[in-house]
Amino acid sequence: MPGGSVNLTCVAVGAPMPYVKWMAGLVELTKEDEMPVGRNVLELTNIRESANYTCVAISSLGMIEATAQITVKALPKPPTSLIVTETTATSVTLTWDSGNSEPISYYVIQYKAKVSDNGFQEVDGVATTRYSIGGLSPYSEYEFRVMAVNNIGRGPPSDIVEARTGEQAPSSPPLHVQARMLSSSTMLVQWEPPEEPNGQIRGYRVYYTTSLQSPLSTWQKHNTDDSRLTTISGLQPDTTYSIRVLGFTSVGDGPPSDVLQVKTQQGVPAQPSSFEAEAELDTRIMLTWLWPVQDPITKYELTYWEANSDNKIHVTFDPAGSYAVEGLKPDTLYKFSLAARSEMGLGVYTQPIEARTAQSTPSAPPQEVRLVSLSSTSIKVSWVAPPADSRHGAIVQYTVAYQAPKGEDSERHEVTGIKADATSYVLEGLEKWTEYEVCVRAHTDVGPGPESPVTRIRTNEDVPGAPPRKVEAEAVNSTAIRVMWKAPLSGKQHGQIRGYQVIYSRLEDGEPRGQPSIMDVALPEAQ
Repeated sequence: MPGGSVNLTCVAVGAPMPYVKWMAGLVELTKEDEMPVGRNVLELTNIRESANYTCVAISSLGMIEATAQITVKALPKPPTSLIVTETTATSVTLTWDSGNSEPISYYVIQYKAKVSDNGFQEVDGVATTRYSIGGLSPYSEYEFRVMAVNNIGRGPPSDIVEARTGEQAPSSPPLHVQARMLSSSTMLVQWEPPEEPNGQIRGYRVYYTTSLQSPLSTWQKHNTDDSRLTTISGLQPDTTYSIRVLGFTSVGDGPPSDVLQVKTQQGVPAQPSSFEAEAELDTRIMLTWLWPVQDPITKYELTYWEANSDNKIHVTFDPAGSYAVEGLKPDTLYKFSLAARSEMGLGVYTQPIEARTAQSTPSAPPQEVRLVSLSSTSIKVSWVAPPADSRHGAIVQYTVAYQAPKGEDSERHEVTGIKADATSYVLEGLEKWTEYEVCVRAHTDVGPGPESPVTRIRTNEDVPGAPPRKVEAEAVNSTAIRVMWKAPLSGKQHGQIRGYQVIYSRLEDGEPRGQPSIMDVALPEAQ
């Protein structure tokens, strides 16, 4: 690195021993009267550039020399002559000179929109001195700079060069299109520029027709300069007109605005524009719109209905720029249409718009919950999803809760995360011959719904888990013995005890002899 230090050591031996000196080119670095014998160390500090140094050994037998090369490695210099050679609406092509005599590994291009507060974006690993950057916004100013990279690291950036991308047709329609009647045959239309003009707006085209279903190419057209309002005359009185507005640049036309309808009757309000709907809660949707310009609105009339129903609801309310529709069903798609009324009559209804209420928790539990005892330790639980109109959203999982109130483990347990498409689940590891209470509930993303009514079942019987208790025996006579016992603990019986087996054998000298005998004792005879 520039500014570094290094020591060069030169050693020479012989008979007689030689004197040793250092030279840089023709310049002697060791004074003649200070030349050491056999060994000379050259101390170099604050090195700024590469150079060759020569060690010379001198004796009465002659002179020999050796050269040491010092190479200074540094970060690359900034590239030079950065220029923009080509632009399109979404790309810029840059060229530059390396500005370095030493090899360059690659280049890094940094760029950003001039009006942006964000930092530079980077294109790394550029191997040439020409590069095209794509994905830019049309008709926007950008700043570009380039850095060179070598095996030491990244050098300083070049000077910034600025460029504006080319124009493109607008990618969004004019905003807030409104209209009102100046007379029964003359209409005033006004609007705001598009959000994404992609260039300099050269003018606007206002399309209008009495036949909404006709292609836009067949509508009448009224061209304007880049002003934001115009008047259209010669309209038919008492007729509903549909209006759409688009902007254009030198490249072409942008998309048209949504349809706005106006009735050619003086004093009747125009159709509300920028009509939008947004779900706020699972039972409420907020409607907003732009007030018609200078129209004397006395009331608004709203019609709304479920998307899959013909049952329309009509609401009238005082002038405002928004209205909250309450009491709706969760997770349901609704349609809305709005019109303004003045003392002269009712304006044109908007085209229906749609919005879906937010999801909620299910209002009904899973249906038809059934239990089947598969074994003494397992139960199969099956169910049907809640009714569609009670789900209030997509079912994402089920939970099965179970409890044995009279079992050894009487705690309530839950199995969560059962897949949404599941209709059954097997509970395992249960207590034998034990009554269980089971219920199921469904979940949406919002949370769980109510539990199903408790369903009860007992696990299957199994062999007793413990022997009879307090077994006693006493001799009745020389050929009979009475055996007495108590049943196993109730928790270990694992079913209904139906009988016992008495096993006995002869003892000789305290040891059993022969095969044991088995006697089955039915329950009524057991004592």
